[in-house]
Amino acid sequence: MARSSRVRNKGNYIMRYVNISYGATSFSFIVFSLILVAPSLMEHRIYTLSSVVLLLFVYSLFINISNSLLFFVSVNINHILDPLRILPVDFPDHVIAVSWFIYTGSSSLFAVLPAIFLAAFLLGDPYILVIGLIWSIFSVLLGYIIGSSIFVAFGSRISGKRTRSTNILRNVGRIVFLVFVFAIFEIILYNANIVNGIIPRLPYPYSYFIPIFNIQSTVFFFHGIYMQATGFIISMVYTALASFAFIYVNRKAFYRLLEPTARNQSRVKTQMKAEVRSRPFSFFSKDLKISSRKSQNLVLLIMPLFFVFPTIMSEVLYAPTSKADPIILYNAMVAFVIVTSSFYSILFLVIEGNGISFIKALPLDGNSIIRWKISAPTFIFAVISISTLAAISVKALMGAAFYIIIIVDMMLYFVSSTVYNMNRLYRKIPDTADTVNFYSFGGQIAFITTFAFTGLIVGSADIFSLFLQDLLRLNAYFFFLINTVIGIIVLLFMVFRYNIVLLNADRESGQSVHQ
Repeated sequence: MARSSRVRNKGNYIMRYVNISYGATSFSFIVFSLILVAPSLMEHRIYTLSSVVLLLFVYSLFINISNSLLFFVSVNINHILDPLRILPVDFPDHVIAVSWFIYTGSSSLFAVLPAIFLAAFLLGDPYILVIGLIWSIFSVLLGYIIGSSIFVAFGSRISGKRTRSTNILRNVGRIVFLVFVFAIFEIILYNANIVNGIIPRLPYPYSYFIPIFNIQSTVFFFHGIYMQATGFIISMVYTALASFAFIYVNRKAFYRLLEPTARNQSRVKTQMKAEVRSRPFSFFSKDLKISSRKSQNLVLLIMPLFFVFPTIMSEVLYAPTSKADPIILYNAMVAFVIVTSSFYSILFLVIEGNGISFIKALPLDGNSIIRWKISAPTFIFAVISISTLAAISVKALMGAAFYIIIIVDMMLYFVSSTVYNMNRLYRKIPDTADTVNFYSFGGQIAFITTFAFTGLIVGSADIFSLFLQDLLRLNAYFFFLINTVIGIIVLLFMVFRYNIVLLNADRESGQSVHQ
């Protein structure tokens, strides 16, 4: 009875996590969709609106391709269908497709449909809504077809053993793709007319008959009964063809999942070469590898870029003058420090996952663990911050000394706040914990409290420095002098408060070896 209750509670927990993730993804898609189309709708720029909607369809297509491929690979790697191979029954081949659509694929519709609904309502044209719905279904089907086809063709290679070089290439590809997509959205937000240069309207008849690219014409530029009927027929024909292709490819992909894998055919004995490393470097390299291994961790890892990019846009591309105020620039980067420290403090504990039991079993206290885990997020933060300021310096003219001072202050407050947050969060993990995730710290509450503590540490010093500068009528150099001195004091306090001292670390390492 107790066992069944635990199983039921675990199942409810998993479903609650899936539903929350689905809801958060759908909500973010809705917000992106409405924000992108709102400017062109308010000003009735139909051509720009059509280009933005086309970009949303292309984005939805890529999301569906990626999600379907990852879905098949995850099912294959985790052997979810292994029990079905030994059962003497035939299972419907649409089970995987339905599961993918319910829990993953359908969320991509929220990237397109809000824009379609809003455009149809404000323009008073129900034809836009009907054709937009048909093309939305088509994009979901096409994305699934392409993703499952890639799995059928290269599934064994994708799911097989991966070398370090292939992992690096895959992770770099993910980062480039995510940054590229976000950059397009940010550019549209600043100047939607740029889209007209990115996606030029195709000439007739290509604008009518090339799938995906004909969405721009069939949804917004087919007027009159004859033209609208033509657009309806074109969209229905492509959707019907996609449906037939979907049935065929889905069956192939399903039976590819049921095929015995190479692991059952042969077993190869491999020898692992042991490599002795120091504990700090071991934690550093481990955290870098694990943080970039999973897609969800990778998104959080590069999240600071999403917050920095608007700053780059405003300071470099759309700044009214070439001169930059160092205090204004630093205040803009303070928000970046707060967000990054809050995200990384949670992320670099969550990435331990099931390995937290091993970490807890080490003959080390929490201060020692955090001392060695702080290096990876600090390194990533330094790389992103220096790259960002270097990009800003291309156009924003400011003394080199100010850029150096800004990066020093950012590093001081990032390390201080991250040390505090990681120690505070690590103590919330029970010693008997088998795993750790975002809900181990309270889910959304953890982000809110971490943002609050980080804002208090970083923002208080900034506000106090601004107050003294304004009160005493000081120049920018004195502002940074005050801010840097406070940052050093805060960092020294955190160092001694949490015993972040290298001499103690060396002595402790020696004691652990003797134990």
